[in-house]
Amino acid sequence: MALTKFAKALIGVVGVGAVAGGLYVAGQKGLGGSDGDVITIGTNTYAGFLPFMYLNNGADPNEDCILYKDYGLKAKIIVQDDFAAGRSAFKSGDIDLIYCTADALGVEMSRGSDMNDAKFINISNWSRGADAIVVNSKIRTVADLRGKVVACSEGTASNTLLINTLETNNMNYSEINTSSSVDPDKVNLKIVASGLDAASIFKAGQCDAAVVFSPDDQDIVSSVPGSKVLISTKQASSIICDGLIAKQSYIEKNREKVTKLLSALLYANSQMNNNPSAVKQAAKAFAKAYQVDEDFVIDGSQNIYYATLEDEANFFGLTTCTSCVKGEDLYNKMAGTYEGLGLCKNPLPWQKVADGSIIESLFDNPSQVKGDQKAEKVKEFTEVKAVEVKEEEKISNKTVSVEYDVNSDVLNQSAREVITREFVPIAKQFSGARIMIEGNTDNTGSAALNQDLSYRRALSIKNFLVKEYKFDPNRFIVVGNGSQKAIAAGSQGSDPRYRMTEFKLVAK
Repeated sequence: MALTKFAKALIGVVGVGAVAGGLYVAGQKGLGGSDGDVITIGTNTYAGFLPFMYLNNGADPNEDCILYKDYGLKAKIIVQDDFAAGRSAFKSGDIDLIYCTADALGVEMSRGSDMNDAKFINISNWSRGADAIVVNSKIRTVADLRGKVVACSEGTASNTLLINTLETNNMNYSEINTSSSVDPDKVNLKIVASGLDAASIFKAGQCDAAVVFSPDDQDIVSSVPGSKVLISTKQASSIICDGLIAKQSYIEKNREKVTKLLSALLYANSQMNNNPSAVKQAAKAFAKAYQVDEDFVIDGSQNIYYATLEDEANFFGLTTCTSCVKGEDLYNKMAGTYEGLGLCKNPLPWQKVADGSIIESLFDNPSQVKGDQKAEKVKEFTEVKAVEVKEEEKISNKTVSVEYDVNSDVLNQSAREVITREFVPIAKQFSGARIMIEGNTDNTGSAALNQDLSYRRALSIKNFLVKEYKFDPNRFIVVGNGSQKAIAAGSQGSDPRYRMTEFKLVAK
């Protein structure tokens, strides 16, 4: 493949759209806002926006498209050269609706911000492999990122992926260093503009790891000896989602129009998930509009899941789904995290930035939405024994202290609360990864008793997660270490440091 074709595919198909605050690249130069009949939508050229092209048959308003024929709407899809220009056009009213990602929206939504009248109204898609952390041969696990240099765009979905990955190994945002000097005890962030820049820096040997876009991750693995993908949104499958924001005033004046648009997008999403010919049709319009390679658009769509009406309802908390990641939890957590990193100040809570009323109205009247609108099926895992898991497949280790009564494997209320608070969010967000639960004891009592007790305690946690959160039981691999770690460390007698549970993400 010619380099120019490959570069164009990288810029035009994947990745950039997976980053809130990412770059608007290629496409039309003029804005020309809504004329009252035309809905103006700001996007970038991420394959997550294929449904728009499927509906509109291109970027410009026209009548030869599904959006007009079936919904009576006309749309102008605008792609700007940079993020700031797009936001400026949105604020001035030249763009009616514009993309964002829920996780990084808090960076824009500080109190007093000129974006405070914007409302998050839907999720469009989930990144399922479009974002990845690549590492060099010196890094085997998440723990090995400490003391290393990681190229990443700050305050974006790439940053979100990195932060949440660190949390699977008991590392929080306070352990990220953004100064120019390397701290051996922290993860050292080399701030770049986008995943494309991160990939370039990594290939130049200027960092140890990088948060990049697909297919850059595979290009790096094939071209940089010893490199590998440490983790991607195939495992961290419920962290990065695109959505649309609109001004509250626009929603109030155009509720019927916006309702029809979201209904149309949900139908298009169902087609992207289930109809290869529809994907090809959308990719053809996409490639023509933005002068990118059609095959790479189709390939990019394989790393994306397009949200249905039930997925939307789960996200906006309209259902009782216990295993789902809700928008409120994702946004509030990351808004607080980015505030801690100094990237925003006093971010607004979810209730102030989200308007799920249109999704709720469609959920209450599902006949308004065509296509298969059932929620995504939960990933099914085949049973795996602990002995089948290779050491290099255990990529992180989250330790949690879970207290039991003496010689008991019964989870009390306090233990359940600890697991719910400290581990359940990770299990939900990294829903594409297996989890090994390892029980441990201190060095008291017989080895046989400790071995059995530690296994039963780990099993009790698995059973709790399966029963309360409906996780697939085959997802969990249960191990009892007994007092092995306490003995290896030379610990004698009662020692709470070794009465802990380890949750290891398994990339298999």
